[in-house]
Amino acid sequence: MAVMSWLMFNWLYGAGQLPRDAGHKAIREHLAKLKKQHKKSKSRSGNYLYKQWLFFGGGFYGLAVLWTLLVIEVSELIGFIISFDLTALLENGIIALMVSVVVAQFGNILAAMLWFSYWPSEQGSTVVIWFLMAYGGYLLGIHFARERQTLHQASDLISKNKWRRRGE
Repeated sequence: MAVMSWLMFNWLYGAGQLPRDAGHKAIREHLAKLKKQHKKSKSRSGNYLYKQWLFFGGGFYGLAVLWTLLVIEVSELIGFIISFDLTALLENGIIALMVSVVVAQFGNILAAMLWFSYWPSEQGSTVVIWFLMAYGGYLLGIHFARERQTLHQASDLISKNKWRRRGE
């Protein structure tokens, strides 16, 4: 969650769509405006993950849904590749295959939207722990994305004179 949060907010800050000094309330307000703009624009171009994040509601919940959906889809893709069997896929015909893919996709989206029940079932822990871990990662990602502009490069931390003296 921290990495996904960092990616999304770093992109928003870098694109100038969100001020870096915005607090959590201002971030929520900006995200609500961006979501409305996204619904009106219906543009097919742009950052795919960003558009999916806004589609799922933006903010923490949208990011949790997007992360869970990515995990589900990637794990199913890996399982599909490992156990690929063309005859079993086409056993009931192409139309049945297409219907089963669509139904499975809706099931994956529903499981992702209920992410707070998906993750604990995977590890056998409580919903509260998973929620706190996910929200902590979300906040950490926002913090790192916000502070990116003020971090200095390693060469700026040591004066250039010291570098010159070492090279002599």
